[in-house]
Amino acid sequence: MYKAVGFLCIVAGCAGWGNRLAGQERERVRHLRMLSQMLGQMRSEISYGKHTMPEICLLLAETDDRCYSDCFRRIYERTAGENGTEFPKVWEEELRNCLEPFPLQEDERRTVAELAKYLSFREESGQAGRVGQAEAFLEGRYRQAEETCENRTKMIHSVSILTGLLLAILLL
Repeated sequence: MYKAVGFLCIVAGCAGWGNRLAGQERERVRHLRMLSQMLGQMRSEISYGKHTMPEICLLLAETDDRCYSDCFRRIYERTAGENGTEFPKVWEEELRNCLEPFPLQEDERRTVAELAKYLSFREESGQAGRVGQAEAFLEGRYRQAEETCENRTKMIHSVSILTGLLLAILLL
């Protein structure tokens, strides 16, 4: 009886671990898609809307994702006021804090967080071009992650269950 319960607990624990890892893969795809869409919106607002970056942050604060919405609202509040804080510094600080808990790779985080450092162009075409480069990078990563996500999640589930079975056999 105790061995059967132990066997089930080990297999269930490993399956849960695999499910969490597979969920992280799906979350990464979702966040890459969201970031790519936001950068696309930024690019079009710079090119066609002729908005400033704090104004664009206020527009991005209307997104469906609460974390990103709160992040862009804080950027707008900190930079639109009269406290004199630099936009690139606030952008990087807020986005690093926002992106930290998400399952993104470091170069993906860095691309978004350090984007404002490279938006010092006076003309809109230069700014839109730089945002477009970051958008293309994240779009490529999103497409690649989306293509491999299903196979990776199947593999993670299989390996986690097989690991659970192996541990259960070895320990019991």
